[in-house]
Amino acid sequence: MDRRISRERQARQNAEQLLIEKSAELYDSLQQAKSAEKKLRLALWACQESFWEWHAHNDEYYMRAFKLDWADEHQWRGSPISLLKFIHPDDIGNLEFNWMLAVHGGQQTLEVCFRFRRHARYVWVRLRGRVLHRDAQQSALHIVGTIRDITRERHAEHSFHLMASAFSSSKDPMLVLTRQLKISECNEAFLKMVGARQKQQCLGRSLHAYLVNKSALPDTLEDQQQFSQETDIIAGKHTSIPAELTLAVFEHQEHGGAYVIATLRDISERKANEARLQQMAMHDELTGLTNRAGLHDEVCELIEVNGQFSIMFIDLDGFKLINDTAGHDCGDNALKSVAAKLTLRFGTQGIVTRWGGDEFVVILPNAYHEMLLECGNELISDIEADKIVCGDIELTLSASIGIAEYPMHGDTVESLLQNADAAMYQAKLLGKGRVFLYEAGLLESMQQQVTMLSELRRAVNDRALEFYLQGKYNAHSNLCGAELLCRWRSALHGNVPPDVFIPLAEEHGLDTVIGWLALEAACEYLVMMEVEAGQVPLSINVSANQLLSENFADQALAICEEHKISPQWIEIEITERIFICDEAGAINALNRLQHNGFKIALDDFGAGFSALSYLRSFAFEVVKLDKSLIMNIHKDAKALSLVQGIIAMLQGLGLEIVAEGVEQIEYVALLHSAKVQQMQGYFFDKPAPYDQFLARHARRNEPT
Repeated sequence: MDRRISRERQARQNAEQLLIEKSAELYDSLQQAKSAEKKLRLALWACQESFWEWHAHNDEYYMRAFKLDWADEHQWRGSPISLLKFIHPDDIGNLEFNWMLAVHGGQQTLEVCFRFRRHARYVWVRLRGRVLHRDAQQSALHIVGTIRDITRERHAEHSFHLMASAFSSSKDPMLVLTRQLKISECNEAFLKMVGARQKQQCLGRSLHAYLVNKSALPDTLEDQQQFSQETDIIAGKHTSIPAELTLAVFEHQEHGGAYVIATLRDISERKANEARLQQMAMHDELTGLTNRAGLHDEVCELIEVNGQFSIMFIDLDGFKLINDTAGHDCGDNALKSVAAKLTLRFGTQGIVTRWGGDEFVVILPNAYHEMLLECGNELISDIEADKIVCGDIELTLSASIGIAEYPMHGDTVESLLQNADAAMYQAKLLGKGRVFLYEAGLLESMQQQVTMLSELRRAVNDRALEFYLQGKYNAHSNLCGAELLCRWRSALHGNVPPDVFIPLAEEHGLDTVIGWLALEAACEYLVMMEVEAGQVPLSINVSANQLLSENFADQALAICEEHKISPQWIEIEITERIFICDEAGAINALNRLQHNGFKIALDDFGAGFSALSYLRSFAFEVVKLDKSLIMNIHKDAKALSLVQGIIAMLQGLGLEIVAEGVEQIEYVALLHSAKVQQMQGYFFDKPAPYDQFLARHARRNEPT
């Protein structure tokens, strides 16, 4: 009995021990399972994957999304109908097709991407799954898998495809290079540029193999992140293409390496344009000769090598008559003919230049004045031998030539040209058609004219000219407008009258610059007057050269717009000389001005010969009677009758009339009775600087 009890006790103890051991093993297994589950959850969280499964018996989806805290998760259950509500309509068909392949088509794995609506916006997700069980008919019973948000990857993939497409279809040749500048990839544009038929011909080759100047690039791009320069690309056995090469180094984040993107841009057209512009910048468009800029460079080079040379300054005599009588086309042909004569005579031994207008300059190295005098006289004879026929009129040209020698007559470009110019003017003073060698003892008047021209150029360039205002008034002395008048106070010559320096400016091409300065000054005065005293229309004088210059009307409008001044406040005064120079061109230019809003006035009416015919050619708005018509009308009955008749005629044409030169009160009454709208002259005021003009009219406007 005791033995049996002892055996039972022992058996119970063994059973308890076994139970404890099994319990411990079970506990350990449970803990390991929980740890494995935790790791699985953590791995799914780290991969941004969510778990899902589907059971055929209830046709229900079960999804679990894990978070860092493994005890916290998001769960969702629902039917296929409820799930489809979140799928983008365009992706439902593809999802259903792949699902049917897995469920009924025997496909064991499932992978499909689609857009899924989350928080009122669609994101891209990738769904993966595997069939675990099938029934006897091989239909899936249980499918499990993962789902992941791949929106960022899709965007990156889309960007990659866009960049690849841009690389492939770019019109500019593009390459992918190693740091050692070996070609890893290239596009069709590059193959076309270098004349390669297949990409394999280029892959693995160094970019240096396609460069004319192989030392233009470094062997590697270790430190430089960007590199850009112009080079020449070998495009065939005997051809090359100028190109702009840009290299940029990019670090490859995934592979820890780097690659170089090379872009080539064909600049053949730009180089050709630059060459053409250089040609145009250094050569005269009409004659093809070197121009002023080119001459300056050539003379500077001669001075640098300290070589002896001479300058012939040639001005055509009678060219203005040909231009005015036969027209500009005939004048242009005459200039080209003279240019051809100069090139034939001096082109092989010197430099022939068109200085501007009807002036030419010839540079002759190692030529002495005896030979120059002989060559100059022969050139004059050649020019005079040509006859220019215009209708029944036969015209001829001649030339006045001035000569200066380096270094005897100057050691700079400017001094040599100035002295040769002075010698040319002396030849004109002596009767034209002559050659004159510069002398230190030229006539004082000649020296004064040369220095005056130099001073005028400097004054124009330094904007040192002044612009006075002279008012226009009605018969009651009320201000109606004003004329802008240019004044020059020279440090060497004192106050130079306009009738002296304006013709000088026109003769040497400075009148156009003065005209632009006048227009700018008028705009500036109008801006100030608007603030200080109220605006009145201002008139400016425009020379024939400026009016007939290209795009004058549009440039004038641009200046007004820059100062925010309406063109209606600017009146452009022109003389009949413009029509004599080029009637068709003048009418076209005036029409453009009117179209842009400017008012056009015919100045000095009565001082010329053909003004009446020009009133028919163009619809002027204002006519200014020359002071020669007004003079003595208070005591000369014929003069008064003539003025009254002219005024009546102009009024019949609907024109505004301004009378100039009104210096006595008697003129005012007579002109007022003839219904002249505006008067201008010393009776009312003299031209004055802006501040004095403004002060005078500010006082008039003050209340009494």
